[in-house]
Amino acid sequence: MYPAGPHLPLQPTTKSPHDPLTAALGPTRTQLLRLLTTPHTTTALARSLNVSAPTISAHTAALRAAGLLSTTRAGRSVTHARTALGELLTNGGRSGESSAVSSQ
Repeated sequence: MYPAGPHLPLQPTTKSPHDPLTAALGPTRTQLLRLLTTPHTTTALARSLNVSAPTISAHTAALRAAGLLSTTRAGRSVTHARTALGELLTNGGRSGESSAVSSQ
């Protein structure tokens, strides 16, 4: 093995006009995750993002599998909340700050 060079890790030479979280997760999942500053039901998320409840369910399943949100059920109501990892990603590593949903 060779030691890492003095200039590693490499830094981008130009700023990307796109949000890196959106590039990784896609726009709907990023908006969904950022919207969860407080827990929301599937129905509330669907209304807020103007997509169907089944679409929200598919996105929340993927985010839950990645450990970015948790889901609880109370009767027929399903509520989603960010996990600590989801908080870390949406706040860019800064605790105590919330991120607003960006309009597209």
